Amino acid sequence: MSDRTLTGQIPDALQQSLSRLPGVLSDTLVERLLRCVHYEPVIGIMGKSGAGKSSLCNTLFSPPPASVDPVRGCTRRVHRYQVIRGPRTLHIADFPGIAETPEPDRQYRRLYRAWALKLDLIVWALKADDRAWKDDLRCYRELLDAGAAPERFLFVLTQADKMEPCREWDDINHQPSPRQSENLRAKTELAAMLFAAVHPVIAVSVTENYHLEEWAEALIKALPVSSCSAVSRHLSPELRTERVQETAREGFVRATGDIFDEAVAAIQTSGRLVRQLQRLRLRFLAVIRAVWHLLF
Repeated sequence: MSDRTLTGQIPDALQQSLSRLPGVLSDTLVERLLRCVHYEPVIGIMGKSGAGKSSLCNTLFSPPPASVDPVRGCTRRVHRYQVIRGPRTLHIADFPGIAETPEPDRQYRRLYRAWALKLDLIVWALKADDRAWKDDLRCYRELLDAGAAPERFLFVLTQADKMEPCREWDDINHQPSPRQSENLRAKTELAAMLFAAVHPVIAVSVTENYHLEEWAEALIKALPVSSCSAVSRHLSPELRTERVQETAREGFVRATGDIFDEAVAAIQTSGRLVRQLQRLRLRFLAVIRAVWHLLF
C-alpha cells in the first residue's frame, strides 16, 4: 500500500497534525496507527456447558454470531465466528463447555490451553446458581500454569435470574428481589476471591437484560488498550453507551501515546527537537481524541 493510500485513510485534522512532524516520524505513526485501527481482535468465550456462553455472545455483539440450542450444548469444538461491520471484523472463539463427561473434558481442557495465548481476552462464564466451580477452577489454573496472564480473563456470572430464591425475581422491573440481590452480591464476591479476579465480576441475565450495560463497560475496560476501540465498534448499539465509548477512546489515546513515544525513541534527535516533539505530542493526542469517532 502506497504512502498516498495510507494517508488517504487518515482524517484531515489528523493529517494536518502529522504534517508538523518529521517525515520519518509521520510515516511510522501513520503505518502503526492504521495497523491499530484495522486490528481484528479475537475474544474467547469459555466455561461450563450450559453456562450461556453463546447466548451472552449473541446479546453483546451485532449481528449475533453464535447458534444456540435450548436443550443441549451446541459447541463440541471451537466455533469461530466473525462479527463484521463495514470493513471491520471481530473474531469470536466459542469454546466447548467443560465438565460434561471425563474424556471430552480432558480434550476440551487441552483445547483451552492451546488457544489461551492467542486471545485478546477470555470471557469466562460462571452460572450464578452453580453450587460448585471446581472444574472451572481446575481448568483456569491449568491455563495460568500454561502461561496465560490473569488480566486476560474476565469472569461473569450468567443467568442471574435463576439465583435462589428464583421465584422472587421481579418480572415487571426485570431485576432481582432483595434476597436474590444479596445472594448475587455474595456469589460475585466469592467468584472474585476464588479466581483472584483482576477485573470486577458482574452478575448478568441475558433473558432479563439485567446489568448488560455495566458488563459491556467492564468488557471494554478489561481489554488491552490496543483492541478496546475495535471491539467497541462491534457491540450491539444499545450497549455502546457513552461510558463505553469514552473508555475505548481514552484507551486508544493511551495506545497512540505509546506508539508516538516508541517512534520518537527509534529516531536520533537533538535535545531541542525532543522538546519540540513533546509539545507536538500533546497536540497530536488532542487531535486523536477529537477524531476517534471518525476512526472507529
